[in-house]
Amino acid sequence: MVSRVKGKELGTGHSGLFDWYLQRLSAVVLACLLPMALMLVWWVYDGGWSQLELLTWLDSFVVRVLHTLLILALMAHGYVGLKVIFEDYIHTGWRVLLLGLMLVAMVLFAVWWLALIWAWGG
Repeated sequence: MVSRVKGKELGTGHSGLFDWYLQRLSAVVLACLLPMALMLVWWVYDGGWSQLELLTWLDSFVVRVLHTLLILALMAHGYVGLKVIFEDYIHTGWRVLLLGLMLVAMVLFAVWWLALIWAWGG
């Protein structure tokens, strides 16, 4: 049972349970995939792999799917985190505008990144 403040209904976030689960799930995915992505960058930077070897390895279907999961988890985690901050600290009028602008920017960035990932192999 959800407890409520006397005389008050839940706000637009309702119970917040979905956001909580999404934040935790995306954090687990990021904790697994980000270290692998950073190691790849390090191997190229350190001279262990050439850029051509890296691009050849990244051309596999499995790596593209993992990269897609990474960007989706990054966008979900960032959106939920910033949404909570905006809801707590920004006035309602500005909050709607900023959340909308942030969502549009994140979706455009994710679409651009995914287009690059899925187009580089041909």
